[in-house]
Amino acid sequence: MRKYKLVLAAAAAVAAAGALVPATTAAADSADTAPRATAGTEVRDVSARDLKCAATVDRYGNTGTINVYDRRNCAGSAMCKDYDNDSNYGSGGACKGGDNNDTSSAANLGWSGRIDDVIFYKGSYANSGESTRIGCLRRGDYWTDLDWGAANNSVSSHRWSNCP
Repeated sequence: MRKYKLVLAAAAAVAAAGALVPATTAAADSADTAPRATAGTEVRDVSARDLKCAATVDRYGNTGTINVYDRRNCAGSAMCKDYDNDSNYGSGGACKGGDNNDTSSAANLGWSGRIDDVIFYKGSYANSGESTRIGCLRRGDYWTDLDWGAANNSVSSHRWSNCP
């Protein structure tokens, strides 16, 4: 019984010491200044909304989603985080309603695997006569600004695929 109490006391001491160690020690991107935790302070979970595209991919890569933003350089919260295909933002799925034709940037946080790239379309890709391919975003890559061509604010659907 004495050994059991000693083990519990030791475990409690380790747990108490662990509570003083910051949960996150990853360096912040030089352009992003996230607050640093020091011993004895509460650690705030920094979400993707606080980061630019490159830092979002670095921190959250391989989480299995495509993150779509209505602002440039992945600013603000992602308006859509989707792990599967979405054939029409206007009619449901993870990207829906106001997300239709409102994309200004995107970050591919997909898992490494056989199909890990994302193709974006103007219009619904399910209706081949109504869609135009905008581009293909490889896993781990991002678009900070879709102002090229007719891409900005024209994305209506996406599907996981392999870029050519």
